[in-house]
Amino acid sequence: MFIPLWYSGALILNKRLTSTMNKRFVIFVLSMTVVLFFVNQYFTDQKQKEYDAQQQQKEELTEERLLSKEENIAARRARPQDLPLVQVYSDGEERQPLTWGAVAGERSYFVTSWEKNWPQSVIIGGQSARLVETDDHFALYTTSHQPEIDSVYLPELGTHDVQVVTFSEEGPLVTLGEYDDGQLFFPSVIPQKNGIVLYRVDGQYLPVGIWSGTFIPLIKLTNFTPLVHYRVEQAPLQKMTDQDFFVLENETMQVVFSNLGGAIAEINLPFRSEHDEESVVLPINFDRIIKKRYTANSHFPSRIYETVEQGQMVTKQPAKGGYYPLLRRGIEPGSGVPPYEVPPRFYAFNTLSEDPETAQAIYKVVDFNETMIRFEASFPNRRIIKTYSFPKEGSAKAPYCLDVSIKVDGDTRGLWVGSGVPEVELISGNPAPTLKFSTVQNSKRVVEKLSLPKLSTTMSAIQPDWISNSNGYFTLIMDPVTQIGTGFQANNIPGNLDPTRITMIDSQHDLYPASKYPGYEIHMPLRRTSEPMEFRFYAGPTDKNILTLVSNTLTNPVTGYSPKYTETQSFHGWFSFISEPFAKFLYFILDFFHMITGSWGFSIILLTVVLRIMMYPLNAWSIKSTLRLQEISPQLQKLQAKHKKEGKKDPKKAQMEMMAFYKENKINPFGGCLPLIIQMPFLFGMFDLLKSTFPLRGASFIPGWIDNLTAPDVVFSWSYPIPFIGTSFHLLPVLLGVVMFFQQKMAAAQNKNKGPLTEQQQQQQKMGRIMTIVFTFLFYKFPSGLNLYWLSSMSLQILQQWYMAKRQAKGKKGSREILVKPKKNLPR
Repeated sequence: MFIPLWYSGALILNKRLTSTMNKRFVIFVLSMTVVLFFVNQYFTDQKQKEYDAQQQQKEELTEERLLSKEENIAARRARPQDLPLVQVYSDGEERQPLTWGAVAGERSYFVTSWEKNWPQSVIIGGQSARLVETDDHFALYTTSHQPEIDSVYLPELGTHDVQVVTFSEEGPLVTLGEYDDGQLFFPSVIPQKNGIVLYRVDGQYLPVGIWSGTFIPLIKLTNFTPLVHYRVEQAPLQKMTDQDFFVLENETMQVVFSNLGGAIAEINLPFRSEHDEESVVLPINFDRIIKKRYTANSHFPSRIYETVEQGQMVTKQPAKGGYYPLLRRGIEPGSGVPPYEVPPRFYAFNTLSEDPETAQAIYKVVDFNETMIRFEASFPNRRIIKTYSFPKEGSAKAPYCLDVSIKVDGDTRGLWVGSGVPEVELISGNPAPTLKFSTVQNSKRVVEKLSLPKLSTTMSAIQPDWISNSNGYFTLIMDPVTQIGTGFQANNIPGNLDPTRITMIDSQHDLYPASKYPGYEIHMPLRRTSEPMEFRFYAGPTDKNILTLVSNTLTNPVTGYSPKYTETQSFHGWFSFISEPFAKFLYFILDFFHMITGSWGFSIILLTVVLRIMMYPLNAWSIKSTLRLQEISPQLQKLQAKHKKEGKKDPKKAQMEMMAFYKENKINPFGGCLPLIIQMPFLFGMFDLLKSTFPLRGASFIPGWIDNLTAPDVVFSWSYPIPFIGTSFHLLPVLLGVVMFFQQKMAAAQNKNKGPLTEQQQQQQKMGRIMTIVFTFLFYKFPSGLNLYWLSSMSLQILQQWYMAKRQAKGKKGSREILVKPKKNLPR
């Protein structure tokens, strides 16, 4: 190939230039690498020095903080000599020390164990002390004939210092602990030995519990509980002096007013009884337990009160039982939990502001008769007049209603009124608080559900028509009749701050801890006006008939406006958005049968019969398919065996042939599941119906056994909770399990008579056994009405299955007789 001379020269020159450039490039790269290395090293060293300086500074700060923390802990930790500690000896000459103890009362001593066997007598303070009571690691000795442990309830709110005293051969060791919300924490070290927990009150340390790897209050040490005498330490805001109570009462409600805040302290709804047959409120198990075990908390009102009878003001004593407390109203002493008096700021229609003293202002009664009470209070910058009265329509047309008027003369800025905190209602074992508000959007009435606030939620741009604060079966509705301020506020009230009454039930086992049941309160702002602001206050059941009656009574005949309080009713449940139509349909039938029978229990059984009749064709088709499957099970088993080997080679072909076999014999292998699937919406609907329909609350079917269709049935109870079982035995879910087991046994017997079982039938039997166990446990804590419904449904299912199997067997027997019948001789 010919290459021009100039091209070859260019190539030579290019090679030389490339070689020279490569050397320069390499030198440049190496030089820059060295420079960058040293630059990077320099900045790295600088950063390391800065980091070391920062770390040193942090360590110094940490040391200072540790020293400060240690000094703080040391200052808060009591010295052994400051605590009421005594040494325990085995001899009168006090030469053989055994252990240490804490003074528990007058000549009574709380000691920790030092050996397995407790001596019957020891020497304490030079006197012989006898053994009174023991626990696993603690004992009480006394030199008195009447031993008693002085103690105090630990405050429920805030963090409080306690002293944990452990003992060793060197003597007592004190560890600082911090008590917060029922638990004990340690800011420094955790005691490694059993100890006595002391709390200081009024300058004196008293035993409040023990430390044994965990904190156990004295109230839970059942051996010592009868010997404990509690002092009551209340927070300053809870110490309410000069509080007087006044009562207005009609056929549907007992309203208790306090002169502190001029507000509603209690709303008590009378139970249906021989004396009050019109009431719709029935007692439930909680009411019976509290009346029997915690008598002090079953008085209505809770205090001595003033009322007006025949135009004269009289002082009356509370009555025992007979009412349902709609508002939380505190806990009386002797209930097994710290007593608590509700602060006035949680009273309904108390006037609230940023100044906490506003809620505790003392009002005077300026007018009081059988249907109305008026309070008045004067402040430096305002005068407030509150008037409460029963509606002029009367309790027949406006039951559970109260008219409220608030007039503020002077500064009205920053004033709110509260709804009060409803008592807890457990629905299927869980509380179901609901907040709703009605407003107008785009000229249409809209009712919205408000998410429960974790702390507080303010809706400042909404002008609500009314707001409801429900606990599931009861509701408080604040309905401003005249214009008030714009917006509202929903607040979370911690359970420890305003405990529910169920906290006291079996409190030694902490069955219903107060912290688990917060309350909710609505605040509505007052308007800057000198005109009275009027409210209609409904405090009663979420019963559709009653709410409809009240709404019709309050309907404006001119404008046609109706508050539609029925919208406050909510359907509770995970699948309520699906089950609500079914629940309404079921209640329609249920209510019809209740009008005929007068018993909700019988109505549930009749409802089950109706649903079974409605689904009879579908169930019949399913049972026929199952029986037909039993008939051809020998052929099916042979077919499965035939295709067993082929299925490994070509499973799709084997599956297609099996499906063709089912089609040829007109059998749906999944037909047995279809009726159960169809029943699921009705089951969920019945579940939500029982959780959301007030007339069923407290409705009894078999007194002494099924006393409340919305709660589990109770055959007998005990005090110590068993995991999952709880404190009572429920028979209905066990009967349901027995019925389902009998159904499976009957199906198995029918299958067995048809020959060997197919793989599918064997799997169905295993699944049936599993479902029997699952349903028994699943339904154990469900409402007795739901168990009654499902038990009736399963019983009718068995009856239909038995009837159709017998009918089919009889038909086949007749067919065989016809086949073997001899033929008549025909003429030739």
